[in-house]
Amino acid sequence: MVASKHHHVIGVDAPPAKVFAYAADPAHLIAAMPESYHMHLGEVARAEDGHVSSYTVEYRTMGMRRHATFTREEFLPGERVVDHSSRGPVFTYAVKPEAGGTALTFDWDASRLMKAFDAVLGHGDRDVEDALETFKREIEAMA
Repeated sequence: MVASKHHHVIGVDAPPAKVFAYAADPAHLIAAMPESYHMHLGEVARAEDGHVSSYTVEYRTMGMRRHATFTREEFLPGERVVDHSSRGPVFTYAVKPEAGGTALTFDWDASRLMKAFDAVLGHGDRDVEDALETFKREIEAMA
């Protein structure tokens, strides 16, 4: 059985505002993903207040070049970001103060079929865990 949602949490030794600002920038997720995906951030559109409203990504999977547009469906400054991909997955970042630092939560959800393909052919959860470790290292290094 495929889980309905993939849930990841990492503690970061930095204030929530710093962690949120870092996680809300799509360039950081793209840079933290495995080189084998050949991911490139394309156009980034911003709302009048300056936050990201959508962005495009080019990547390679199963030997084929792909393109996705992410729409920022929810933006709660300092709390949560929800990005919906034109390919189906929904990514949610959230931050909460925790023991002098911040708990950064990353959830992703997709159709059952897409998650089944990922479980057999991909490594989405491992890749997200690795990306969050990169986030942690880079945010803490900025302190």
